[in-house]
Parts: sequence; C-alpha cells; structure tokens
Amino acid sequence: MKKRIISVLTKLLMAAVAVYILVQLADLQTGIRAAQVQEQELHQQVTYAEQEHRQLDQQINELGSDESTIKIARERLGMVAEGEIVFYDSDD
Repeated sequence: MKKRIISVLTKLLMAAVAVYILVQLADLQTGIRAAQVQEQELHQQVTYAEQEHRQLDQQINELGSDESTIKIARERLGMVAEGEIVFYDSDD
C-alpha cells in the first residue's frame, strides 16, 4: 500500500513537472515571437535610415555644384536668370 501511494505521488509529481515545463516552453516561444517582430521592425528602421543617409550624402556632395546653387537660388530665394520671364498662376 505504501509503495502504491509513493508510485501515485511520483506520477503526480512527474505530471506536475511536465506541465511546468510545457508552460515554460510556451512562454519562451511567445517571447521569441515578440523578439522576432521587434527584430523585423528594427531592420526596417535601419533600412530606412540607410536610405535617408544615402540621400543626405548625395545632397551634401551636390552642394558645391553650380546646378545646386542655381536650384537653391530659384527655389528658396525666388531668383531668376537674366532675361528670364516668370509667370505666376493667380489661382493659388
């Protein structure tokens, strides 16, 4: 009878340990999925930052050129070339 009680208790203990391990595994998998989603988001942010960096590098390299100076003079300062006629749209 004592062996039978010990055997049942051992089986219950093993079942409890198995359930605990399964719960821990499920929790770890949830954490892994969350980390993978975060990794994808960070990868997208890095890709966007790299593209923006390339664009800014290109703009910096173009700053000293005559074309860049003319573009800035036209767009930001409203300047026009000599002899050029400017038409303004009155619907704005």
